[in-house]
Amino acid sequence: MLKALIVDDEIASVRTLELLLSQFAKDVEVVDVARSASEALTKVDLIHPDIVFLDIEMPGGSGFDFLEQCNNRTFDVIFITAFEYYAVKAFKYSAIDYLLKPIEIEELESALTKVSNRRYSNFDGKNRYFALFENLKSILPSKLVVTIKNRSEYVDLKDIAYFQSNINGSKVVKLNGEFIDIDNKLSNLEEILDSKFFARINDKQLVNLKLVKKIGRNGKLDMDKGLVLDVANEYLGYLVEQLEELVNSK
Repeated sequence: MLKALIVDDEIASVRTLELLLSQFAKDVEVVDVARSASEALTKVDLIHPDIVFLDIEMPGGSGFDFLEQCNNRTFDVIFITAFEYYAVKAFKYSAIDYLLKPIEIEELESALTKVSNRRYSNFDGKNRYFALFENLKSILPSKLVVTIKNRSEYVDLKDIAYFQSNINGSKVVKLNGEFIDIDNKLSNLEEILDSKFFARINDKQLVNLKLVKKIGRNGKLDMDKGLVLDVANEYLGYLVEQLEELVNSK
């Protein structure tokens, strides 16, 4: 049984979540409720929850304030929020679970499944929160959380030339030639990353558009540091559109 703490100042939201959990999450027990960031800090030390359902906007401090001030951060967090575009983008890049109000049952079950899998596989996710705080500082997140052998790590997007799929996941290839093998599938990375800055050039590779110098003859893509990649014909038209949009947005 997973112990849960709900942190939300809206009574209606708390009651709704309690009802959903009682009906659709039999392995989750709500052991307490906090109505502010400061109250949540006290209760975390008392009950040692496995999961914290965390609202963002609260009087006297946000959910982010609570996380930054919490020294005992051994729990998983599922954010509960109204739609805030840039905050949600930061969650995705940082591999943080979140639910949009009003909460949908399928989304709740999906988030809880991911939490359960992490808790029972000893998944180390500490780096996700550092990446989240860094990503929240800017409109466009600068760090991407990836999984490497059951650990969460983060990579700086500005250093990445491209991602390449392989049998077990993907390879992160940096502009300096260094590479990292990660567990994440290329299709998953493509869903998370902003298409304005990363785009497919073939079935195997997803490139950093900011590092592209030009599209040469015969579908060759010239990038910084003399790197040359092949663009498949079916991706060429879309790639040109993305590069033009990137140039016009500067």
